[in-house]
Amino acid sequence: MSDVPTSDEPQANRFTADAVRRRELLRALVEDLDEPAPPALTSMEVRLARHTPVAALEKAALFVDAVPGFGEMIDVTELREVIAFELAYDGVRVEAMVLARRIDQIILRRKLRAVKAVRALYKIAKGYVTLDAGDAARTHVEALKKTLVRPARRRKKKAEETE
Repeated sequence: MSDVPTSDEPQANRFTADAVRRRELLRALVEDLDEPAPPALTSMEVRLARHTPVAALEKAALFVDAVPGFGEMIDVTELREVIAFELAYDGVRVEAMVLARRIDQIILRRKLRAVKAVRALYKIAKGYVTLDAGDAARTHVEALKKTLVRPARRRKKKAEETE
C-alpha cells in the first residue's frame, strides 16, 4: 500500500507531481537494498549494532583466524562480508541523511517566510478586531490565534511528600 496518488487523482498543488516522482525514486532505491520482509530491530539491537565499531569486527575475525577451534563459532567469511557491506554503504547512509537534512532545510526556509508574514498579519489583525469594523473578522482572528499560539505547558504536580 502506498500513499502516492495515482495519475487519476487530482494533484494537490504544482509541487505534488515532482514530490511524488522523487518519493518513487527513493522507494525504488530502498526496495533494491531491502532484504525480503526484514524483521524490525529492537532499540537495544540497534544500539548494540551502532555502538560496535567495524574495527572490533575485524579484530574478532583476525582472532578467529589466529586461534584454532573458534572457526566453528563464528563464520569469518560472513564477518568480513558484514564489514565490507558497512564500509561500502556507510557513504550511502551519510548521503541519505545529508539529503534528508537538505530537504528539511529547503522546506523550513520556504515555510519560514510565510510564517513570518502570517505572524505579522496576526499582530495587525489583533488590533483590527478591536475596532467596530473588525467585528466580522473576529472569528477568523480567534481561529488564527488557536493555531498560532501554543497551549501553555502543563506542569507536573509534585509528588506529595509522605511523612
